[in-house]
Formats: sequence, structure tokens, C-alpha cells
Amino acid sequence: MSRVYNFSAGPSMLPVPVLEKAAAELMEYGETGQSVMEMSHRSAAFEPIIAEAQSLIREVMNIPDNYKVLFLQGGASSQFAAVPMNLMVKNHKADYVLSGQFSTKAYKEACRYGDCKAVASSKDDNFSHIPAIDKNELRPDADYLHICMNNTIYGTFWHQLPDTGDVPLVADISSCILSQPIDITRHPHHVRLQGHGRQRLHVQHPALLAHLHVQAGAGVDKERHRRPPEDEGAQREKGRGPLRFP
Repeated sequence: MSRVYNFSAGPSMLPVPVLEKAAAELMEYGETGQSVMEMSHRSAAFEPIIAEAQSLIREVMNIPDNYKVLFLQGGASSQFAAVPMNLMVKNHKADYVLSGQFSTKAYKEACRYGDCKAVASSKDDNFSHIPAIDKNELRPDADYLHICMNNTIYGTFWHQLPDTGDVPLVADISSCILSQPIDITRHPHHVRLQGHGRQRLHVQHPALLAHLHVQAGAGVDKERHRRPPEDEGAQREKGRGPLRFP
């Protein structure tokens, strides 16, 4: 078999030994009598798998102990709504930097749920560069500042995370996760990194977890987090109901 060099922004190359080990354990993981794909995520056999995955992520990304590593269901686009629905809950404000297609989509979706402001944008230059941020445009009472760290379509990249002061930073690192070190300690109190493949990976400070209604076990105001009524007809035409929390 001739292996190709795959530099896709999505699924990319894996080392041959990794593929061979996965293939060998496809029918039976260890001595469990079942494939890992058939295994309950609540089972005792799965606990060391997820524990090792979290440990390795912490090691490779140099994640401090005071940060949480979460593996959640869904893809990247679901976060366009999930981020504001979970984090834009204190002052109902969020600032966004528009540096490409996905940050723009995230901003437009977030506008449905609160007061969102595009504090910087390179749209007029066809997103050919990361826009400079005027700190006077940043709102000190924003619940978070959102950026998309790597813009694969336009070939631009945040080489340094912006200084947001006391405002939490939400960084979408879907297409650059594990590609280089990220100094999370520069934001010791509030940072949330989200990477996506088949599974969502979140590196998040516990202070932000307090805002997450579902994880914190608090009640969810379903009416406030519904899509606007005028969108529901279009959603039904697409075969989907309005986006709500369970």
C-alpha cells in the first residue's frame, strides 16, 4: 500500500503504528470481549480509556491542573449556539473578532441570544489578515471575547492570543489543535479552548463552568434560549425543530 501525504485541515495523517493498533483492537479491546465502539461510556472498562486520554491531552498541551478537560458530543458548528447559550448568561453581552468564515458564522448565531458586538473585522480586506483590536472597542462587562484562532480558508492565524484582561477568552482552535504549544497560563483565570473532530474537546477554567447551566445542574431558561419564533418555519422546512436544550 502506498501512503499519501494528507495535509487536510480536517482528518489528517495518523502514524501507521496507531492505525495498526486500532485495527488489531477493533474486534476486542483488551480482554473485554467487545470492541471499544460497542462499549458503554459508563462502564468500568471505559474509565481508564477516558482517563488516559485526558492525561495525555494535559501532557501534550501543558494544561494546568486548575483547568478542566471536557469531551462532549457534537461538532464545531453546534458551538456557535452552545457558547452563547452557556456563557453569555451574566450580562448577556459578548464581543467577537471576525477573521474569517467561521468566526462570522459564530457571531451571527450568537446575535440571536444576546447583545453581540463585532469589535474587529478584516472582512473589507477579504479576511486576508487578522484584524487589529482596538482595546477601546472591548467591553469590560462582556461575558467573553470570541476568536477563531486558525482560518484555513484564508490562511491566517493568531500567533498570539489577545490580552482580554478580566474578560474570559473563548478560542475556536478546531483546525489547529495540537499543531503547536499554546500558553494557557497567560490567561490564568478565564480561558476556554474548543477543538472539534468527531468529538468536541474543551479546555476550560472552572470559573467558566459555573456559567454552564447543564454541567452545573441548574435549571435552564428554555424560553430565553430558544431560537426566535420567526426562524421556526424555516427550521421545519429543513426537517429540524428549533434548537433547544433538552
